[in-house]
Amino acid sequence: MESSATPATTEDPPREIVEEPPVTRDDLRALRRWILVAGVWAVAATAVALIALLDTSGDDAERTATGAVNSAAEVREAQDGLDRRLDELDTRLGDLPQAEDVSNLQTRLSKMEADSKKASTDAGNAEDTVTDLEDRVKALEDAPADSGANADQR
Repeated sequence: MESSATPATTEDPPREIVEEPPVTRDDLRALRRWILVAGVWAVAATAVALIALLDTSGDDAERTATGAVNSAAEVREAQDGLDRRLDELDTRLGDLPQAEDVSNLQTRLSKMEADSKKASTDAGNAEDTVTDLEDRVKALEDAPADSGANADQR
């Protein structure tokens, strides 16, 4: 396999140089006229855009002002509601007992618990004593019948 190297030519074919005629005064006047028309259209479009922007801004400003007034009214109503609720809570808190009252109540309750415990113990002791007395009375009732008959015979 033999490779044969052939030079590749990338040269462009020669171009013909065409000379254009020079620009005439009429061409410049036409160009000036079209530039003037394009400028007028640009100014008109800018004016329309500014008018639309300013007109919309007025509406937006009015809407924004109305929204701000409405928002301020809603905030005032919410604040009044919160003030009322805080006043009610303050009143309810004022009606609650103070720490000193709770401490005194706790002391009294502890004393009552101690007294109750002592009373329960005393009641248990009294019951034992009553039971003991009942047993002794019964024993005495049974015993005198036998000893009472002996005492009468003497």
